[in-house]
Order: sequence, then C-alpha cells, then structure tokens
Amino acid sequence: MFDERVDLWDVTLRVRREGTGTPVLLLHGHAGTLEAWDPLAPLLAARHTVVRPDLRGYGGSSRETDEGWPALEHEMVLDCLALMHSLGHDSFAVVGRDLGGHVAARLAAEHPTKIDRLVVIDAVPLPPPTRPTLTLWSGGPPFTESLIAFLGAQAR
Repeated sequence: MFDERVDLWDVTLRVRREGTGTPVLLLHGHAGTLEAWDPLAPLLAARHTVVRPDLRGYGGSSRETDEGWPALEHEMVLDCLALMHSLGHDSFAVVGRDLGGHVAARLAAEHPTKIDRLVVIDAVPLPPPTRPTLTLWSGGPPFTESLIAFLGAQAR
C-alpha cells in the first residue's frame, strides 16, 4: 500500500493503491477522503487491485475548476476514467458511497464498456445502470460480506 500523486489534465489526485487481482475503484462520499475505505480496502486487496483516490477538491486532491454541479460531478467521472486508464486498467469494478455513489453510477452510465460491476452505497444510482449493480444502505444489515461476494463473482 502506498500513496501517490497522479497528475491528470487539470487536476492532481492523491491516490492509494494496494493488492493484486481484478481492479476495483473505491470512491468516498461528500466531505470524505480515501481514508473512509480504510476498514474495507485491506479485505478487498486480498483478491483485487484496490485504487482509491481523493476525489477532485477533496483531501489531498486539487480542484482546478470553477464549475458547480453537475459539471463538477462530470469532471470527477472523467478524472476517475483517466486515473484508471493511466494505471493500465481498461475495465474495472467501481464502488461509491454517497457522492462517490453518484459519481460511480454516472461513470457506469456514461462509460458502460469500462465498468464490469457497480456498487452504490447510500445513494440512488441515477441514471439506472446497465451493468451488474449492487445497491446498499449503511443503516441496513451488515453489507461487507455482500460487497465482497458481489465483487468476487467478477474474479471468476
């Protein structure tokens, strides 16, 4: 596991990568950072390459834009796509919580050939995704096992 700074066109993202296997992109929620995934990332890293950035304008990532919503969300989608491409991942699973869930759902809708599986936590995936999708709510039953099983089905 290590942190790095990845320069994209107009933004620099702080990114943490760990593990090996099929790639999984983890996107944090509003007012969060990549550390939000600290409890889950090591569990996924046992079978996956886990990539977790600070989204544009959060944590250690820059926000080189004056755009508001929804244009900023669209820029976050493009950031994620460019990040994964720069790391050599042509297709990947994406897991997003809250704001990250909205970015993940939009990423899957706008770039369906790049997303193998979509997991949305504490957000409604709009527009409706066309990829295998798991929607979870934090207030419900424990979801770690469901998430790991859903992503594990991709590795087979």
